[in-house]
Amino acid sequence: MRVLFTALLILCVTAFQAQFLAPGNFDPAPDGYCVSIEEVTSHDSGELAGQTTYRLYLNCSNEGDVLSSAGGDVSNPYIISSTSGEWYNSEANAGWSAENISPFIIGVAPDVVYDSYLTIGADDSESTPSDLNAVWGSVDPTVHFDADGPGTSFEVNDDVGGVVFLTYDANSPLDVQFAGEDLKIMFAQITTAGTLSGQVYLQVFMNGDQDQEWRDLLTFDSCPIPGCTDSTACNYDLEATEDDGSCEELDCAGVCGGDAILDACDICNGPGAVYECGCADLADGACDCEGNVLDECGVCGGEGIADGACDCDGNVLDECGVCGGDGIPDGDCDCDGNMEDGCGVCGGEGIAAGACDCDGNVFDECGVCGGNGIAEGACDCDGNVLDECGVCGGDGIAEGACDCAGNVLDECGVCGGDGIVDGACDCDGNVLDECGVCGGEGIADGACDCDGNVLD
Repeated sequence: MRVLFTALLILCVTAFQAQFLAPGNFDPAPDGYCVSIEEVTSHDSGELAGQTTYRLYLNCSNEGDVLSSAGGDVSNPYIISSTSGEWYNSEANAGWSAENISPFIIGVAPDVVYDSYLTIGADDSESTPSDLNAVWGSVDPTVHFDADGPGTSFEVNDDVGGVVFLTYDANSPLDVQFAGEDLKIMFAQITTAGTLSGQVYLQVFMNGDQDQEWRDLLTFDSCPIPGCTDSTACNYDLEATEDDGSCEELDCAGVCGGDAILDACDICNGPGAVYECGCADLADGACDCEGNVLDECGVCGGEGIADGACDCDGNVLDECGVCGGDGIPDGDCDCDGNMEDGCGVCGGEGIAAGACDCDGNVFDECGVCGGNGIAEGACDCDGNVLDECGVCGGDGIAEGACDCAGNVLDECGVCGGDGIVDGACDCDGNVLDECGVCGGEGIADGACDCDGNVLD
């Protein structure tokens, strides 16, 4: 019986090699096919704290691409390695695939969804096809995905090799084999505290056409990482290696890739130039959209009354301070309609009553306006003086006269006198005495004659 089983195994492996690993002239993977390592979740609590669940995907170019097998051999070693040296295997899943991860098991052991397993497209019992198989030679990696403890890094590099495979029937295709809309097919899930690396030999039928088969050894994490590679973009992806045209700019609202735009008035998402002046209403006090105001002449933005002018018509102040006026009328001497009086005073009353001139002078006694009158010592306005007769400007006592009446001196020296009165001998009224002496005493007593003689 044991010999029979061994024979059957040899036949099975031989058939497997013929179908999946036999050397031949197969096209390599065209550009666009690669293997990515994608994080599912990072665990920070419970049994899985410090570990991260990853999925390994074949990234395809067409939705109809089919993954038929994943494995390796001595020429194309199949390697899955973690820098921690091991990965998590749930006790709730005894198999190497996801065929035992059922809703019931998940309800009992929720962490089973993070179990490490090998697959082609399936991630639970419902999606795992019954004919998902694995055939291995001397190196069997499925032992690293059982429930007996953590799995460890492996390398399938024996002569026989091995694969996880899902036979493709174009007449009855299985959905899990196809790339689908996301252009990806999972071939392993690993939960580990380390960093994954490795490689896998894949068999693919492009667009589900077995005549478009390629087989190639692809390195893990070989996919260009799409994203924005423009460091000036707001969604710059430091990890991106291939620009996917997703670069965005901050819109005016500060939203990366937002659709807010500046309107014509430089207002973010503003209504645009909808106001009287486009971006704003007329400013208070302004008369136009340029911010001008009415000048004193009512002209918007005007310069107002010109220098030297007194009004908006360009008139100037006349001599009376009247804007545009005709000034002092002919004949007038001021702006009030006054005329010059006789004194040359505009609007004056002329020579005051009693005055003889504009300075307020009066006529003196000589009839001279403002004169000083008869000069001191004079007796009239001609400068004459009183003569000795009291006559103003007179000639005085006439020559030969002794007074103003024309009298002359008599023999007694009396002006206008009658001289020696009759019988007198002199002006004193004396008379001649008996001796013939005027005013004499005559013959002295005892004398007998005028010579003083006496009688002998």
